[in-house]
Amino acid sequence: MPELRHLRAFVAVAEQLSFTRAAELLHLTQQTVSRTVGELERELGVTLLERTTREVRLTAAGASLLRDGVEVVRAADAAFTRAREIGTGALGRVRIGVSPAIGPLDRDDVVRALRPPGSDISLALHEVRPADLRPLLRAHELDLALTRVSGERDETLHSARLRPTPMVLAVPAHHPLAARASLTLRDLDGCRLLVASARGTSYTDLLVDAVEAAGASVEVVEARVTGGAAFLTPLAEEDAVALMPAGTPPRDGVAIVAVEAFTVPLVLLWPAGLPSAAVGRLRAALS
Repeated sequence: MPELRHLRAFVAVAEQLSFTRAAELLHLTQQTVSRTVGELERELGVTLLERTTREVRLTAAGASLLRDGVEVVRAADAAFTRAREIGTGALGRVRIGVSPAIGPLDRDDVVRALRPPGSDISLALHEVRPADLRPLLRAHELDLALTRVSGERDETLHSARLRPTPMVLAVPAHHPLAARASLTLRDLDGCRLLVASARGTSYTDLLVDAVEAAGASVEVVEARVTGGAAFLTPLAEEDAVALMPAGTPPRDGVAIVAVEAFTVPLVLLWPAGLPSAAVGRLRAALS
């Protein structure tokens, strides 16, 4: 059965009408090119090239194969190039799930890591409830996901910790802490802390446990609005404060205050198996 290497050698000779020039083009020896074309002729049972001491000419069969063969070689080269670009993360589409706790700075860093200069890769970021991230990854509806907690051990998914995210405090403009340039978790003692979910959920427990470990006692208030900056809508009404990822944009009636020495994890999840180029790039850029 003829192989692509046979067709590639024949097309090079047929276009150049020279075994010597074809060998230079293919970075092979002239003997190798001649032998490969001879193998193709024996496989097909026809003569494709007439060889004399002074020239190479195409037979009718050779001219026919050249017309069709050029497109086959080009299509194969294009397929190989595309596979290489997708495999190295220079081309294709990556679907990324992000939990609502992933802030704008983290999202921007992900985009910069996955779309370096010259890349034609397409990215789609989908905000997904943490409980839905794993099922979507298992169903291959997402290629990777970013969350704050790795969760239970799961053989169907792999995970890696990226660099942690600094946190800030969002406070109503009239709140006593709003005038501070920075504060510590201990300064939250006596505050009402707005959280996205009730105690017993991983991210809420992570935040509240950190505050309590710092020696502060807070009243936990579960928000009735979730999703991005909308989470902060009831802040003034509840007279509460909220721990948010750095980069949370300011809004009317809300002050953003830096929190000293407090970060939260940034966890990358992906389906078990050989990590994709996107996973490799994120781990290299954000570890």
